[in-house]
Amino acid sequence: MPEHRSPRILITGFGLVTPLGHSAWETFAALLAGRTLADRAAAVPDDIGVVDLVKASGTGGIAQHTATDPTVELAERAAREALAMAGVSPVGLPCIIGTSKGAVQALIAGANRLSRDTNRIAAGIAANPTASPTSEAGIPRREPPDAPLAVALGPHGYLTHHLRQRLSLGLTQHLVTACASGLTALHRARLALLHGPLAASHDRILVVTADAALSPMFIHGYRRLGVLAPVKPDAYRGRPLDEARDGFMIAEAGAAVVVERVDDPDRPTPRHAVELLDTDEACDAHDLIRPCADMPALKWIASRLLRDRQVDLIHPHAPGTVEQDAAEMRVYRDLLASPRQAPDFYAHKGALGHTLGASGLVSTVIACLCAASRRRPPMPWLERSLDETVRRSSDVAPRTQAVFAAGFGGHAAGAALA
Repeated sequence: MPEHRSPRILITGFGLVTPLGHSAWETFAALLAGRTLADRAAAVPDDIGVVDLVKASGTGGIAQHTATDPTVELAERAAREALAMAGVSPVGLPCIIGTSKGAVQALIAGANRLSRDTNRIAAGIAANPTASPTSEAGIPRREPPDAPLAVALGPHGYLTHHLRQRLSLGLTQHLVTACASGLTALHRARLALLHGPLAASHDRILVVTADAALSPMFIHGYRRLGVLAPVKPDAYRGRPLDEARDGFMIAEAGAAVVVERVDDPDRPTPRHAVELLDTDEACDAHDLIRPCADMPALKWIASRLLRDRQVDLIHPHAPGTVEQDAAEMRVYRDLLASPRQAPDFYAHKGALGHTLGASGLVSTVIACLCAASRRRPPMPWLERSLDETVRRSSDVAPRTQAVFAAGFGGHAAGAALA
């Protein structure tokens, strides 16, 4: 009898759009060069406003000129890059989307338009759907022509609708688990290929994430929560895993991966392919915003992914806040308190900012880039590391990596790759 072997789950294509690059490799080249969003923040005038500073440092640029919503544009561009790398057509392809906010800018524009039209009708003036609203300076504001659709469908339904239309996707699912959304979507895709009803008819799934929530509402909201770095040109810096950390920078990004099940163990795989060894998700109902001091959900996931596996590089969630970074590192220290070689760490939010629900899948794409290049980008913001195992630079060529994400509501997810 032939030996039974479990199917392998591979990432055969990946895409990434960030403020530092319009593709995965362009972004990675910027990371290897030590570039960060703080470089952009330092270049703006000293008298710039809070919202303008956050937008100037964290906006990718190209997404702001879309006819729909920046989230749609970021998701589509990342998806097309991943599909092209994998050599897969999007037509009829199953897709799992994971976002935190969804198309909130279209939602806000749609709500504002409906409010304006209601006021005009109440005043006896015919509604004018083609009228362009203006800012305080009298400059016309750009808003999607179908913005009211975001009110009807909600910001997540709007993103799903447009992404399906643009790519002709098949069955599409949209998940929302705060900052763990992108990595949760990856976990669900792996389970669907191994055990779900899709496994009988499909061997590939597209996983997409994007977040573009650089609106005054969210910027001031994070600032009031005390998790945003001081919003001044000379102080707006992300310093995850450093003793001087004092909050994160917000940014927009899109990321995507093509996940494929390989049933034939002898089938050759592309050189850039990365094996998805395991994934998991969990949630602890401690607080809507604050992480539990012991982070039990993250501890459960990390124990499964790290205990019996030699990991060379860990991509922690590490947003750069005082409480969460320290609590997260305690989880890893407790699990890795053994004679084994200590793993390396890389916290991309110091360079790319916190991309909210997209951040976990952004880390996954960076892990794929680290695997393909056998390099880990530097962390130039580190001055005094939170842990002695966290180094500014590294000459370790990562083989096995672990990626983690943890967010509001206690949501957490993780993945191991090689």
